[in-house]
Amino acid sequence: MKLIKRIDTVFVPVTDLKKSEQWYMNIFPFEVVYRSGDGNYIGFRFDDPKEMKTALTIYKVDEIRPTNHMAFNFYTEDVDALHNKLKKSGVEVSEIHASDGMRFFDFEDPNGNQLGAVTF
Repeated sequence: MKLIKRIDTVFVPVTDLKKSEQWYMNIFPFEVVYRSGDGNYIGFRFDDPKEMKTALTIYKVDEIRPTNHMAFNFYTEDVDALHNKLKKSGVEVSEIHASDGMRFFDFEDPNGNQLGAVTF
């Protein structure tokens, strides 16, 4: 038995929980798997019954603290298609870059959280 099998949840701060829930649900193939009793947390998982993957939980804060680096990347098999989808959805995205066998780009959620997408 492995003591640790995977990263279970990544937590992302947001200032507007309802707006952020709608954005994440529109952009990614998520399903809501958790809502806290106090209304300050919403948990998502990818809608894939075959495999339990890392969840993403948004949580309410009054202010987002700026960072100079993204917290994590979303893995995609088709970085070009995801890039185009985000652009068509009005998300500001960087150009697609290539380095060390990877192709990737950066983008932000409506709260200014820096996110990325990568394929390799």
